[in-house]
Amino acid sequence: MSDYFIDTSALVKHYRPEAGSVHVDAILSDAASQFQISSLTIVEFASTMQRLKSRGEISPDELPLLLERFTADIGDTLLVLRFPRNWASIARDLVLTHSIRTLDALQLATALQLKRSQLIFVAADSRLLAAAQANGLQILNPLTA
Repeated sequence: MSDYFIDTSALVKHYRPEAGSVHVDAILSDAASQFQISSLTIVEFASTMQRLKSRGEISPDELPLLLERFTADIGDTLLVLRFPRNWASIARDLVLTHSIRTLDALQLATALQLKRSQLIFVAADSRLLAAAQANGLQILNPLTA
């Protein structure tokens, strides 16, 4: 059994085929494991899917189906975590220390509240993964797994 925190950059790979999808699907197929996401992922996921629709990478008919599938997984497969109480100061420090983007800092701040030695932080962003590893988390990049 493993404990995973899955960033949006990796999670979207479960809902549409792209580089890294096979690895994310394999992770999420382990019924004995736990999968956490930030509450921010709900918004980021919708934003990503809308952007893909705008670019013509998914059809207008696919968008509601993908959103529905994601929503169904919340609570069933995915546990949504709220931001920690001191999220702003944690995220600010992460931005200044690791030069990561705002939303990435918020994702990482959420994962860091778990502080479990066996937590695996999954993302498809090398800078975010480096920051997670520098903060003591195990990391997994589905693009290189």
